[in-house]
Amino acid sequence: MKCSEQEFKKFFILVEQGRLQNKTAAEACGYSGPHFSALRKKYKELGDRIFTHGLKGRKPANATPHSVQKFVVEQYLKEHDDKSNPINFNYWRSELEESHGIKLSYRTLYGIMTSAGIESPECHRPRKERTHRMRFRRRFFGELLQWDATPYQWFMWAGDTRYYTLHGVMDDSRSTYLALYMTENECRYGYIECRRQVLTKYGVELEDYSDRSPVFHNNCKESARLSVEEQIAGTTRKKALWESMDEELGICLHLASSPQAKGKIERGWKTAQWRLPNEFRKRGIRTIEAANAYLESEFCDYYSSHFAKNKGNVSVFRALDEGINMRNLLCVKERRTVNRSGRIHFKGLELQVKGIKSTGVTGDLCINDRGMWFSYRDRNFDVELKDGDLADAPQVLENIIYECMFREMHAHAA
Repeated sequence: MKCSEQEFKKFFILVEQGRLQNKTAAEACGYSGPHFSALRKKYKELGDRIFTHGLKGRKPANATPHSVQKFVVEQYLKEHDDKSNPINFNYWRSELEESHGIKLSYRTLYGIMTSAGIESPECHRPRKERTHRMRFRRRFFGELLQWDATPYQWFMWAGDTRYYTLHGVMDDSRSTYLALYMTENECRYGYIECRRQVLTKYGVELEDYSDRSPVFHNNCKESARLSVEEQIAGTTRKKALWESMDEELGICLHLASSPQAKGKIERGWKTAQWRLPNEFRKRGIRTIEAANAYLESEFCDYYSSHFAKNKGNVSVFRALDEGINMRNLLCVKERRTVNRSGRIHFKGLELQVKGIKSTGVTGDLCINDRGMWFSYRDRNFDVELKDGDLADAPQVLENIIYECMFREMHAHAA
């Protein structure tokens, strides 16, 4: 009713006693004259029951059955009892729909869980005042890609408490991952593998956006000193591997001054940290190798289906130029000179370059997760391990050299 119960009764009595006109009482209660007359007649028949809604105490026809509510709570406690990898209600809602065929709105699920005494592990904090200027989303798919990496305990559910680094690239217009790759630590090899996936699936983007990590930008003044050959060639500043790669591909590189500047991928890491460990646990994935296979084949599409924006926007990815050798592009290059024995030295190892007999030849030792080779004048030469022990090298490089060199050497010895 528009007026309170006490007001209606007061004006009803005054009208019934003839002390007040029906029209005046109706205006005081906020009704028209005929409507107030109908309410007076109904009140005479039903009394105080007219103040109670007819559906009060009745269960809604579309209410979630008690058996379903019980299953939702019990299954949550059964499947996600590991406190090391908690799960938020939004992820549990999608799990119910995909795995159990139960479709609930977030508000309904939230009510069911909180009434059972379960709180979401991801509570929303009060929004802080904006301290950085907002950068608007790019319009086209492939116009700007954000690059970053995050360390996390991805396999804690399996008892592995070590931190592994997940490298990723996200499209600015759609806010979805285009490639993901995991290694022991943040390194050039992880980003190179992400670039390989992007070039293979989509093509060459227009612009890159990254932090000022040494992977993307040469920050050290000592290592930026130029050699005589570079000075003769007109080089003014020694560039990092990624800068040279972008220059060869015709990509404009932008460097962020703060994490907030590339907020889309930073927020995406939070979502990945909530969801990926539980996806690994469902599939029994416990190793980096198995994780990378799943990330490339399934998770990027899964993330896109749940969180992508502007899915139908125009793509501006372009094809890789025919003159670019992708194998020599997607690798770490170390400048080395072949000695009199036709060998080069790298990280305590002595490598034989097959096919080069001249001495003093200077070229690039190329390394990626698919092998090692020596590049000289646009030709690639195989290398073979001869002697030495690997020292002072990142873990991912140790893995690559073991796969390419030591395993093959041990197989021949056996």
